[in-house]
Amino acid sequence: MNTIKALIQATLLLYVSSLSVYAAPYFEEEAPPSLADHLHLTHSPDPKDPHWLPRLVGLPDKQKVDIITQYVDDLLGQENDKECVTINPHLRTMIFQHFAIYQHILNAQDVYFNERVAEHWAHILAMILKESSGDSTNITDMRGRSIATFQSKANLKHWKDIMKLRKEGRLEMNDQTNFGLTQTSADRLTDAFNLTKNQKYDTIFLESQEGASEPGKRKLNTAIAIRRLIWFYQGFAQGRTSNSEDRIHQQDVNKPEFYERYHRGIEMALLYCGTRLMFRDEYKKGEELSKLHHAMESISYCKLGNKDTGYGTTEVDEKCFAEWVTLCPALNVDIATLTPLSYFETRGAHPVCKETFKKLTKENPIKHF
Repeated sequence: MNTIKALIQATLLLYVSSLSVYAAPYFEEEAPPSLADHLHLTHSPDPKDPHWLPRLVGLPDKQKVDIITQYVDDLLGQENDKECVTINPHLRTMIFQHFAIYQHILNAQDVYFNERVAEHWAHILAMILKESSGDSTNITDMRGRSIATFQSKANLKHWKDIMKLRKEGRLEMNDQTNFGLTQTSADRLTDAFNLTKNQKYDTIFLESQEGASEPGKRKLNTAIAIRRLIWFYQGFAQGRTSNSEDRIHQQDVNKPEFYERYHRGIEMALLYCGTRLMFRDEYKKGEELSKLHHAMESISYCKLGNKDTGYGTTEVDEKCFAEWVTLCPALNVDIATLTPLSYFETRGAHPVCKETFKKLTKENPIKHF
């Protein structure tokens, strides 16, 4: 009797497994094409990048960002997509503000978006709504347990609690725990996927300060590119806001000659990250604004690992990753643009706000600003 029961269970298991095999390609076909092809999963060789600096060409200052944001809001006022109109305006503005800033940087380097890029970002926005409800501090472990507000907002208390959850046993924290708007995990630092050939608009500013003339230029895969993305934003928080500057060493941040530049960099990190929009309750008054600055300062020099021991291999590395992708929502979005579509459970989501993205793609920001 037990033998018959075992045979039935085995048959059912094979049947369910076969259904899974046939179901997976269906969702892949139905989803829009990804900007990164899931070709071969490999452990990424760790680049010796401690002195790598991104190109900061075409970076808009705060005044220009305000002008861009107003222009974006005007375009959104013409949007006819009913789902787009109902998206929390702070989340929506943050996404489009970031899209326009990103485009502004690349246009200055003679790289231009097209409708395929616009549709991809519209798809990512749709996935955000399903992955996290637009909560930048959303956390989900591999058992499906989640800590979230289920709102398009975030607050510092929730952000500070992220690393306390492990001790409380409420969530299982490891390199596959998902964080932030697109629910991405620290294994993205090590699991490398090949980038598509036409990846220029996503990685050109991640080449180096010298750009195409970089000595010993590396061919980027997703893991290397994502690490560099984090260092890109971390560079602002370390006082580097122009191409002619170097990062300020941590031991020098309080020296008179560096103090002002360091704190200006913290302010620009909060701006370019979209933190000011997503953590809006903490940005209304002086005391709360100070707390937001302190939060960014607390992660400005955290480490993702090093060239000798590897990146993303320890709990400390994962903590740094988690803190950055939740406090810097724009970074979370950028990582998603480099990630294979098969990585996301919500890849079948229908794109939203597509027409506004397309309008922004056609309207070269530099011509207007």
